[in-house]
Amino acid sequence: MAYRVDENIKGLIFDFDGTITDSMPVHFISWQKAFEVHNAVFDEEFFYSKAGYSLTAVVDTYNKEYNMSLDANAVADLKNKLHYDYISQIELIKPVFEIIKSYYNVLPMAIATGSNRGITEYTMEKLGIEKYFMGIVSADDVKNSKPHPEVFLKAAELIGVNPDECEVFEDGDPGLEGAGAAGMKATDVRKWL
Repeated sequence: MAYRVDENIKGLIFDFDGTITDSMPVHFISWQKAFEVHNAVFDEEFFYSKAGYSLTAVVDTYNKEYNMSLDANAVADLKNKLHYDYISQIELIKPVFEIIKSYYNVLPMAIATGSNRGITEYTMEKLGIEKYFMGIVSADDVKNSKPHPEVFLKAAELIGVNPDECEVFEDGDPGLEGAGAAGMKATDVRKWL
């Protein structure tokens, strides 16, 4: 049965990686390789526990948890460069994409991602899905990463909808927490995966 949005919802906001796209394994590989270059081990459990964090926040948190002093910008920049090598392996998450197609030209939609704008736009272009969204709010556009609500509040502003009339689709606990803090309906897409 197709997903139905509540009638009081006037706008939809989607996380990108792990929600619209099955890109988390590709992100993990590029993170792992970037950390290897910096003589550090990056494990899967740590990676998935930081879903939705900005790139530098991932490295900063890693430094705190493992008592390291890696240069957050250097590791994040290398991760981004490596990521482009794997983008062709990314696929859409079908149940979420069906919602996007169903509400295209019905409700305004935006992306609120912890990834950078360049990678998000490039991936969207490769998948041919740019037309569905009014815009993107990325890690480049906010000061605070998820679970802070800033990215969601900016996305609501972008689509011209009050926060309490937005529904957010997320696959990460920090994003679900941030959407809730923004006063939005938070929907965990992991139940469909």
